[in-house]
Amino acid sequence: FDGNIAVVSNNSQGMEELVTYIYNQGHRRIAYIHGDNTSVTRMRLSGFYRTLQRLGVEIPDDYVKECPYRDADSAARVTGELLDLPNPPTCILYPDDYSALGGINEIRDRGMRIPADISIAGYDGIMVARILDPKLTTLCQDTEAIGKIAADKLIDLVEHPKTTLIDRYVIEGTLFRGASVKNINQ
Repeated sequence: FDGNIAVVSNNSQGMEELVTYIYNQGHRRIAYIHGDNTSVTRMRLSGFYRTLQRLGVEIPDDYVKECPYRDADSAARVTGELLDLPNPPTCILYPDDYSALGGINEIRDRGMRIPADISIAGYDGIMVARILDPKLTTLCQDTEAIGKIAADKLIDLVEHPKTTLIDRYVIEGTLFRGASVKNINQ
């Protein structure tokens, strides 16, 4: 964070919580469509791989794909690539909830049902995720807390430039279970 105040979501921990929930629902073939190469993406990818390693799940390389953040069209195309694999995943994770909407369109265009035929999960916790049918399983970032701390630190920096602590503040997210991840434990 190079001498700047940073207020960020705990992306690694959030991904760990999301992947563990999906694993506990019985899924072992978990695909992850991740965003562009940014520090956020690297943290989430690390959390994804580390959690699966801890759980003893090996994921084929073709289950991990890149697509720009908030790009529903690219997410739809990549979802199609995953569904066309000889042994497709049982659950697809998206880089954000907008991308998940693109995935939902592709899945429905193929006549498949969520979560009966394929499970999905997003990341962000945007309001639309809670009104979709089924409600989207997603990791909700606490944008209110992030904004409040960022504003407080900026005010401190302006009013007390010599005594304000230059640091990195990490805000935890919460899992919104929704209904888009099927429990396949039999």
